[in-house]
Amino acid sequence: RLDAHLLQVQLHLATNTPHFRHICIAQHPITLETAAETAKTRQRILDAAAEIFATQGFPDTTLDQIARRAGMTRGAVYWHFKDKQDLLHSVLTEQAHPLELEISTDACLETAWTRVQAALINAVSRQQSKQLSEILIYHGLDDTGEIQLRLVKARAQFIRHLCSVLENAIARGELSDKLNVRTVTDILKGSVTGLLYECLKCPGQDTYIIHSTLQSLLYLLKNPPPHLLQSNPLAEQT
Repeated sequence: RLDAHLLQVQLHLATNTPHFRHICIAQHPITLETAAETAKTRQRILDAAAEIFATQGFPDTTLDQIARRAGMTRGAVYWHFKDKQDLLHSVLTEQAHPLELEISTDACLETAWTRVQAALINAVSRQQSKQLSEILIYHGLDDTGEIQLRLVKARAQFIRHLCSVLENAIARGELSDKLNVRTVTDILKGSVTGLLYECLKCPGQDTYIIHSTLQSLLYLLKNPPPHLLQSNPLAEQT
């Protein structure tokens, strides 16, 4: 393991220090393919872990299962990750969830809403994003609470973007300036989580469900009932 560590240090120096690179190539030839192969192996482990975590949850997953799914030994898994919790942390943090993608707030409401819809569809349809969504929505149990925190973070960032979209639309005159953004945001919070939960259970219907729900919400925003307006006493108390 020490030799491998020294090799990684040498690879780093060879990549970032031209003078050292010439020396190391002459005295102990190594190539950047070695680092690429290491990264590829690590990614195989992450992909296998994400697949199994999404299928059966974190508590019921073993490193042996992950190793077999990745087509390597348990020792190889330990080479890259110190334990299962470390592996979970990498699965949760090394991939951005579609809900965390930046949504441009300078676009018109229709364009911004289309991007919101696309982000939700990606979250339940693209393989890696879907697996991460399944871990966050269906398997939020681990000893540290890291999965739940990751879901809260993703949803909070998405809601912040939606608030910016709404505020921008109000400033443009596309939505009523009396719209209670806080109340609308509370509705959207539940809608986002509910959409992810239902669409993950209904593969093949996710696009229709998300499109229909988002269009209904957009209509509601453009034609707000009294309880969504700031002038309404009940709305002002929330």
